[in-house]
Amino acid sequence: MAIDWDEMECRYVVATLQGEKIAIRNAGIVPIDDEEFDSTLPALATALYALCKEEKIGSCPLLVSLGRNEVEWLQQKLPPCKETEVPQLLKNQVLREISGSTEADPLDYLVLESSSEGHRVLALMISQTYRKTLTRTFRSLGYPPTRIGIRASNVAELVLHNSALLDGEADKPRLVVDIVGNDVDLIIIAEGRIAAIRSFRLPAEQQQKNLADEIERTLTIGLEGDDPLPVQHVVMFSDGTETELSKYLSQIGLTVQFLNPFTIPNVSASTNVHDPEKFAPLIGSLIIQSKNAKPVVDFLHPKEAPKPPDYTRPAVFALAMLVAVCVGLYFWNQSVINGMKKELETIKATHQQVATEINELTPGWNVLAQTWNWEAQNVVWLDVLKDLSYVLPSGTDLVVEQMTLTTGQTNNVRGATGSIALSGIVRDPAILMKLMGDLHSSGRYLMQVPRTWPNPAGGGYPVRFSTTIYPVR
Repeated sequence: MAIDWDEMECRYVVATLQGEKIAIRNAGIVPIDDEEFDSTLPALATALYALCKEEKIGSCPLLVSLGRNEVEWLQQKLPPCKETEVPQLLKNQVLREISGSTEADPLDYLVLESSSEGHRVLALMISQTYRKTLTRTFRSLGYPPTRIGIRASNVAELVLHNSALLDGEADKPRLVVDIVGNDVDLIIIAEGRIAAIRSFRLPAEQQQKNLADEIERTLTIGLEGDDPLPVQHVVMFSDGTETELSKYLSQIGLTVQFLNPFTIPNVSASTNVHDPEKFAPLIGSLIIQSKNAKPVVDFLHPKEAPKPPDYTRPAVFALAMLVAVCVGLYFWNQSVINGMKKELETIKATHQQVATEINELTPGWNVLAQTWNWEAQNVVWLDVLKDLSYVLPSGTDLVVEQMTLTTGQTNNVRGATGSIALSGIVRDPAILMKLMGDLHSSGRYLMQVPRTWPNPAGGGYPVRFSTTIYPVR
């Protein structure tokens, strides 16, 4: 399942991956009502839980796409260096320029351009606390995240991993446009990579005219002071109804290719979906997963600095010296052990003789002891189960999932001749307290105060419990 969200809604796509083929089972939008919550995330978890329960979506890996508002962006120009040195250089820059950032915060990046003069890099960061909260929230619902990416890179990779969409001209720069509500991602791809990203929010009025103006401004002046690329082709995810936008862009010499993400190669959907452009980032993340490719941005597994130097050779030499010393000690110890073995044989012979005499004097002592212990307990378990069947609440109030009967004296319960461990689910903790009172009033049973905790499954039995019942004389 792939999801992303904003303040108003959660978008989801549930699909089965068979090789590189993606069969979409379900896709849609769930409203998010965060009025009764302090933040969007608890409201999102509630909406997602209700969706999965209603649509009967079982536990499955979760692909998360974050929007621009959830991620810190910082474009940097780094000096000439090896690509393996980029993570550490970028981390130092980010710690200086983004207030509140720490070493533990997940940092990933996109190398937008590399030359002899250095690297142009887009740093992307979320807080460690936010990542832990996301992971813990979704895992508690039964959907552990396997990737946390961003919308813009997922949209770009959807195009880059489908060369058929580029009309055989993969090296030519293109502008990829994706609109999710009022949020717009403009991504320039060239030479099989992401060359630039810009994300912004459109006003509600005259969206197509304003979008055309923003596209023209982006392609005319470039991003972050960089020289603009000669883009003449725009790839836009849509159902093809933006005729006004196409007319505006044609006036500035741009051709527009409208794509429905549900109809691209190797993707099949059983039903038509409204506003298909909103699902392009989710389809992109599914395509990356189906190809077993490493995403360009993943906050669960970000790019990191190389590991420390390999000390394998010195370790092997030290190990060889240790082995040589151990071999010498081994042969020296063998002489000592052989002498001790002779003494041990003598002790064993003496022990065997004594053991034979003891067995002759006290035959069957073990059987007698076990028989005495069993008789001392004097517990008839059929009678105990019969008694419990009279006092246990009905199945509508309490369900016992496990019952363990143990014979033997219990040191911390006076007069107990055994124990019965119960665990299960109950409608109301008061039912357990009534059960404890009924057992105590019988004079033949004692019951521990039950331990209770919330039942994650909910339903008619919102509480789980465990306790122990003791038959007493």
